[in-house]
Amino acid sequence: MVHCEFCGEEIGYLPFKCKYCGHIYCKEHRLPENHECTFELKHVPVVPVNNRAKSRYQEVALSDYQEEPKGLKRFMKRQKKRSNANFQKSILGISQTNGTKFLVISIFIMSIVTFALAIGGLGEILALSSYSFLDFWLWTFFTSIFVSYSSDFFGLFFLFILFFFFYNIIKFIELRFGTSFLLKLYVFCALFTALTYFLIWFPLYTLLGLTQVIPYGLASGALLGVISFMIYFNMDREMTFLALFIPIRLRGKWIIWFLILLRLIPGLILAIFNPLYLLLYLPDLGGILASYLIFTYKFKYSY
Repeated sequence: MVHCEFCGEEIGYLPFKCKYCGHIYCKEHRLPENHECTFELKHVPVVPVNNRAKSRYQEVALSDYQEEPKGLKRFMKRQKKRSNANFQKSILGISQTNGTKFLVISIFIMSIVTFALAIGGLGEILALSSYSFLDFWLWTFFTSIFVSYSSDFFGLFFLFILFFFFYNIIKFIELRFGTSFLLKLYVFCALFTALTYFLIWFPLYTLLGLTQVIPYGLASGALLGVISFMIYFNMDREMTFLALFIPIRLRGKWIIWFLILLRLIPGLILAIFNPLYLLLYLPDLGGILASYLIFTYKFKYSY
């Protein structure tokens, strides 16, 4: 059975062979921009007119390659090495989605445990709250990373729906960039969510004398950040996503705005009646900002 040389997926249909690099890919990665094509075959024509012409073209291609910048040569070598590694893993059946499974299982377990504690009025034990800053509950800075806090079943249902629709996006990030990058991206988005929570909580505590404890889980902001990360690569491309089970086709930048306004508008409206709602809605925006910073710093000028 043939396997995709980019993601390692087993291909049960007629595979696609790239005319630029000559490798085999599945239907999702058949286009050059989807498998980071090295365009190696563009240097050497596949069907020369005769042996003499073939030799002449190969000499020209070799001289052009030697004159190319060293950075491009290193890039092409990395791409070839990565393609070979993915192909070997596909043959051996090695899965590259262990990071995705770890995140899903950890978030579900921690969220359910926190939900059970919240029923007994102890939800702040694992979630981020004012106790984390005032009473130095330092362990909550770690446990809250994997908590999507909810005091009712609707919150758990929303978390399940979030995973159901965006699991493939998270898995694709791991397949494309690696497990280490996925986990670092998730943790970075979670930490920015915590920072946003603190920047909102501190003025409420000092200026308005906030004494009520508002537990908060960082998983929702981190997941929104991870999901937004892939959208940043396709800001001007139309994509289909589900809003309340209704398929909507929008450009990537409008999807980002939709995710932002989904948290911003309810938070600002409800804050008119009670400023505490700012702590319930706005911290997730920190995760979206964090993923944009990573995209801008590492990938924006590479695409």
